[in-house]
Amino acid sequence: MGYRFRGGHPIAFVEREQPFGAGSDPSNIVDACYPYGSVQVPGGSEPIVLHRDAVSGGGYFMVGTVISADMDLIGQLQPHTPTRFVKVNMDTALAARKDRAALIEKIRALF
Repeated sequence: MGYRFRGGHPIAFVEREQPFGAGSDPSNIVDACYPYGSVQVPGGSEPIVLHRDAVSGGGYFMVGTVISADMDLIGQLQPHTPTRFVKVNMDTALAARKDRAALIEKIRALF
């Protein structure tokens, strides 16, 4: 459903009045749709990457989305594996997806 990361640096939230319908935690928002690979940080301390069977909506804000080419890697991470998130643009994400698809086809061709 998801992969929770521990450690790192907590996110500090700007004080604000919570909108109607949002919870009392500063990381709460009014309900939103979650794309596959969404990165949430409930309470600002432990990022969670939502995987294939995760919920599709809820009330936590998202700081980003893991690109589709890396989602299988997220699913295979062992506990306590050091991980770093990097910002990429759409062209980089699409190139990575194309490369991943080519690698999978190459492996399939061996069998």
